[in-house]
Amino acid sequence: MSSDLFSWPAVYPVLIVLGTALLVLVVDLFSRSGNRLILWLASLGLGLGIIVTLASWGLQEEAYSGAWLIGEYPLFFYLLFQVAALVTIVLSAAHEERQGRFPGEYYTLLLFATVGMMAMASAGDLITLVIGLETMSICAYVLVSLNRGDQRSPEGAVKYFLLGAFASAFLLYGIALVYGATQTTTFSGLASYMASLGGAPPLLFKAGAALILVGLGFKVAAVPFHMWAPDAYQAAPTPITGFMATAVKAAGFAALLRIFGFILAGTGAALTDLIWWVAVLSMVVGNFAALAQNNLKRMLAYSSIAHAGYLLTAIVASNPSASSGSGTGILFYLVSYALMTLGAFGVLAIIGGGADRRETIADMAGLGSKSPLLALAMTVFMVSLSGIPPTAGFFGKFYVFGAAVESGYVGLAVIGVLTSVVAVAYYLRVVVFMYMKPAEKTFVPWPKPRLAEVVVYVLVIAVLAIGIFPGGLLEPARSAFASLF
Repeated sequence: MSSDLFSWPAVYPVLIVLGTALLVLVVDLFSRSGNRLILWLASLGLGLGIIVTLASWGLQEEAYSGAWLIGEYPLFFYLLFQVAALVTIVLSAAHEERQGRFPGEYYTLLLFATVGMMAMASAGDLITLVIGLETMSICAYVLVSLNRGDQRSPEGAVKYFLLGAFASAFLLYGIALVYGATQTTTFSGLASYMASLGGAPPLLFKAGAALILVGLGFKVAAVPFHMWAPDAYQAAPTPITGFMATAVKAAGFAALLRIFGFILAGTGAALTDLIWWVAVLSMVVGNFAALAQNNLKRMLAYSSIAHAGYLLTAIVASNPSASSGSGTGILFYLVSYALMTLGAFGVLAIIGGGADRRETIADMAGLGSKSPLLALAMTVFMVSLSGIPPTAGFFGKFYVFGAAVESGYVGLAVIGVLTSVVAVAYYLRVVVFMYMKPAEKTFVPWPKPRLAEVVVYVLVIAVLAIGIFPGGLLEPARSAFASLF
C-alpha cells in the first residue's frame, strides 16, 4: 500500500468524472448543437470512469497523507454512483422530450455531485468527508430547483437547502467535539483511539458522534431528519428524484458505515440505542405515511425513508469484523435498492412530462393495456421494492434482517418484517391501477425514447438476475466490506 502525499492511481476515476464535468461546462458555453453533444460527452465520460474503476478493483492506495483512500470499498461505491449518474443522464434525455431543454449546467451539476459522492466514499479524514458532502449537497440543492415551469420546484429547493444547512452545522459541530476528545480527524486515528480505550469513551466523544449521526441522518432521509424528502423529491425533475433517492442516499450510508462501523463497538449502548430508535421510526413513519400518498413521487419519497430504516437496522448490527454480514448486507441492499428505484423513476420519466405530468397513482391506470412492457417493468420494480422473491429486493431484506437476528436484535428485525408487510399494500396498489383500473381520462400518447426504454428493461433484467443469482453481487459486496477494515 502506498502512502505518498499524492498517488495518481488513487484519484484516476475521480479525475475522469471531474474532467468530464469541466469539459461539459466549457462545451455548453460555445456549442450551438444543443444538448445532444453534452449528453454524449457526459455519458462517455462516465462510461470511461466505470471502465477505469473496474480496472482498479483490488487496488489499495492512500493519497494526501491518508486523507484519500482507495480500496474495494470506495471502488464499490464509485461504480454505484457512476452507474446511477449515467442512468440519470439517459433518463434526462427522455424527460427533455416532454419538459423542454435542460440547461447545460444541469449535466455539469450532476457530474460535480457525483464527484462529491466519490470523495465521501474515499474519505480517510472527517474533513475530506465534509468537503465531499458539501460538494454533493450544493449541487443537489440547485438540481432540485431546475424543474422549470413548476412552482413547487423553488419551494422544495429552499426547504432542502435550509434544512441541509442546519444538518451541516450539526455535522461540523459533531466533528469539532470528536476532535476535541481525540485530537484527530482521521479514521485511522479514530480507530487507534477506540482501540486504546480501556472503557467507554468520554461524554464529549459520544456527543460528537451523536451530532455526526444527526448530520448524516439528514442525508439518508431518516426519521426525524426526513422532513425535506417528500417536498424535494416531488419538486425535482423526475430523473433527479431517482438520483437523489439512490446515489445521494448511498453516499450517506458509505460515510455512516465507515464511521460507525469503527466506533459503535466502543461507544457503549447509548449510541447504538439511538440508531435503533431512528431505524424503528424510519420504518414505521416511512411505510405508514406512504400508505396515504396518491402522488407516486411522494409515495416513493416516504418509501425511501422506510428503506433508510432497513439499512440502519444493519448499521445497528454492524461490528468491525470482516466476516460480519451486516456491512455486506448494506452494500448488497444499496445496489438492489438503486436498481429498482432508478427503474421506477425511469418509467415515470418516460411516461410523464409536459402539462400531463402523470405522476399520480391514478395516472397509472390503463398502462397495462397501453404500454404492456413498461407496465411489466413497473410491476417488477414494485414487487422488488416490496421484498417479494425472486427479486433483488427480497435478498436485500433477507441479508439485512438476517444480520440483525445474528447480532441479537431480533425485535428490530421483527419490526422490519412487519413494516415490510405494510409496504406491500402501497406498492401493489400501483400494480392494481395499471392492470385493473380503466384510464380516467383520454390517454395522451408520449414520445417513445428508445434508449431510455432500453435502460429501464436492462434494470428489470438486473433486478431479476440478482434475485435469482444473488451470489454474483454478494461476493463483491463481501470483498468490499472486508477491505474497509
